[in-house]
Amino acid sequence: MKTFEIKQFTNSPLQITKKKIIYAPIERVWEIVADHKGMTQWMPMIKHVDLVKADNDGEWGQGCERHCQFGPDLLKEKIVHWDPPYGYAYRIEDMHLVKDHLAYIKLTKNGGSTELVWEQYYIPNGIAPKRWIAKNIMLPTVMAKALKNLTKKAA
Repeated sequence: MKTFEIKQFTNSPLQITKKKIIYAPIERVWEIVADHKGMTQWMPMIKHVDLVKADNDGEWGQGCERHCQFGPDLLKEKIVHWDPPYGYAYRIEDMHLVKDHLAYIKLTKNGGSTELVWEQYYIPNGIAPKRWIAKNIMLPTVMAKALKNLTKKAA
């Protein structure tokens, strides 16, 4: 397992953490979360994923870039940490609800199961009511549904 220093990539505070025990081996969970195009099968509101730039070795790991159609928004993401099968981190270029965003999906073996921890670091953007809705309703709801879908897919 590689060490990942979040502060090398963002100074934003941790805003949301979701944890889930998935009753599947870590290799199975990794296979699902590491499949960029397969995100459409478990991540709510992701309608399409384009892989736009491979890493220096022509692979789709650390350094690659993807564009995710998230509802009406196009999220331009860069993978900044890639550690099979223990997780990865991605940055999203500033979008209307958040800026200086970094997300980290960390997987840990837990017997025959996998503990997944998903952290979201960002600075809220926009007017106060929209910031509150993003942090307290929208993002936690999307993340919780994603983890529920991921759990079903891994079973």
